[in-house]
Amino acid sequence: MQKTKKKILQKALSLFNERGLPNVKLQNIADACAISVGNLAYHFKFKEDLIVTIADQISAELSPIVKKDQAFPSLLDFDNHLAIYHNLINKYGFFFLDVVELKRTLPVVHEQRVQNIKTMIAQIHQWIKVNEHKGVIQHEIHHDQYQHTAHAIWMLISFWMTQKKVLAEDGMDEVHFKIVVWNQLLPNFTDLGLMEYEAMILPQLRSISLPA
Repeated sequence: MQKTKKKILQKALSLFNERGLPNVKLQNIADACAISVGNLAYHFKFKEDLIVTIADQISAELSPIVKKDQAFPSLLDFDNHLAIYHNLINKYGFFFLDVVELKRTLPVVHEQRVQNIKTMIAQIHQWIKVNEHKGVIQHEIHHDQYQHTAHAIWMLISFWMTQKKVLAEDGMDEVHFKIVVWNQLLPNFTDLGLMEYEAMILPQLRSISLPA
């Protein structure tokens, strides 16, 4: 039974990513699983039940890296977090593409997303302020400057998949993703921060060949 349920979730996720939420029906998922709609309904009566379960999976995978009390002070820690976020974006593409659809049809899932967003922005902001205190990042020029920077970084992460689809740039990989995010922070690094960035982050980015 658990094996069938897992297969249904995997096929549903694949179809949601491929076709988008509005274009996938229970019959499509049942056909992909080679089972009847009745058998599928035994596990998930409505498509919304599948979406809620997948949203819970996303929250569970995010949980270890969005805890407010988690310390991740170094640049390398943040870079590792970016790798995890990039993996989630690709794994659950529909969740980042069908934002308005999810808000309209599943307010509970939308509220769950909002809470994750608030926690994520707060964590990024805290990381920036910690590194400001360490002398890695310059002092704010005006109040809430880094709060806005944290928000901008979240937007880049959250809408990465959307811009890839709009611009038909599916070749943009994890390195491109990281570079775009890091470029939001580079102008704010102190000399110490630039030294740390060049010593810890650049070697990793350069180790992966970028497409021409």
